[in-house]
Amino acid sequence: MVTKETVEKMLEEAKETKAKVDAAEAKVKEMEEKTVKALTGMAPAGSRSSSIENRALTAFGVSSAKDLLSVNTADERYAAVPQELKHAVRQLKEACDTGRKIAQMFHGQPADKGSYGDRPENLAAVQGIESTYYGKNVVAPLLKAFNTTDFGSWLPQVVSQVYVPEYELDMTLEDKFKAINMPTAKYTLPVVTGVTKARKAAEGATISAANFNSDKVELEAVKIAEHFLLPEELTEDSAPDVIAITKSELVAAHKRSVEAAIINGDNDGSHPDSDIQAAGSDVAEKLWKGLRALALANTGASVNFNGPVTEALLISMIGKMKKFGVNKKELMWIVGPGVDAALMGLTAILTVEKAGPLAAAILNGQPSAILGIPVYTSQFMREDMNASGVYDGVTTSKASVLLVNHRRFFVGVRRPLEVRLQMALPNQDQWMLASYQRKAFKGHAQSATEMSCVYGYNVAI
Repeated sequence: MVTKETVEKMLEEAKETKAKVDAAEAKVKEMEEKTVKALTGMAPAGSRSSSIENRALTAFGVSSAKDLLSVNTADERYAAVPQELKHAVRQLKEACDTGRKIAQMFHGQPADKGSYGDRPENLAAVQGIESTYYGKNVVAPLLKAFNTTDFGSWLPQVVSQVYVPEYELDMTLEDKFKAINMPTAKYTLPVVTGVTKARKAAEGATISAANFNSDKVELEAVKIAEHFLLPEELTEDSAPDVIAITKSELVAAHKRSVEAAIINGDNDGSHPDSDIQAAGSDVAEKLWKGLRALALANTGASVNFNGPVTEALLISMIGKMKKFGVNKKELMWIVGPGVDAALMGLTAILTVEKAGPLAAAILNGQPSAILGIPVYTSQFMREDMNASGVYDGVTTSKASVLLVNHRRFFVGVRRPLEVRLQMALPNQDQWMLASYQRKAFKGHAQSATEMSCVYGYNVAI
């Protein structure tokens, strides 16, 4: 016979058990929220003023998390979007892409075939991401922050080709030039030349029509590639970190390649620098004709410093440009580390009263601008040249300075950067991350009337 005391005791035990369950569930929820916050750098969904999902969808003008994966957060149209939202979306993309690669490497999912930049059918349909350890513990919490848990219906089809290009846009030299999307490998960009002035017309008189002249900038995309073998000892636990490091280095390698080619490139078979001329045909400096080669080939577009950097010599470089040097917002100095240090000694940039608070080197610790023109310091601006402004392997003590009107040059993008996973060789149990892009660099033809790139050489540092 069940007594009243027994029933009361059972009820009390049930309450205690429920309290323990509720406490455990609350602890799990707290841990999940901390995980989401740690991974995204933001508050979890539903907290504070609005969820990550709602804020991101509104900011990027899309309707679902799937659409967010197709957004390039570095696009100029999203310049006003808060960095925390951009970071959250990039974190989601990075985690999803890594989860996809882990499923390919360790769970028998098919690898991608060839380039998928303009051939989406080459993108393999990867399934089962949600069943992997990485999928459960990293991807799932991030998806939950965007109020979705749907792996299977859309994740395998889109994630691999959407996040890499925005990591490419870390504000290096190529970002100073206008990017042109190239619908074909060879693309002709029409430009206006020979502009007219309106003429005096008598009352009632007819005036003959006049036309401006036109020219063209012919962009031809070249393929740029790099790949790294992944360690044979790679495990599913170590793969995320190794993949992240390798992808980061691949992207950096492409940025270095493009920057080196913009400054030092020459593809006509006779490179001005003897070490590059002697190198293989696959070096970055043979992708296209760069700024140094363009200025050296344009008679009158060079200034012999024959000594250290001075304000007078820099001003003479500006004068060489004529009308292309008037708008200082369109110009930039490109220098190497040694010249960067030498610029610090010029009185025009040292003090606030002379340079202003934004550009004064005494406050910023570096010459952010000189004579009203921004300074870009590149490791690829050579400082081992001879007195003629080229490398010969004999005299290697001279540096140089470039002055460029960046509005007159263009970076053509035929295919943005891809990073894909593939087997190293069919008979080897080894993977590699391979990266590809197709780009071009060209500007208005340099001549006696177009000096939008001027080279200062024989600089002593």
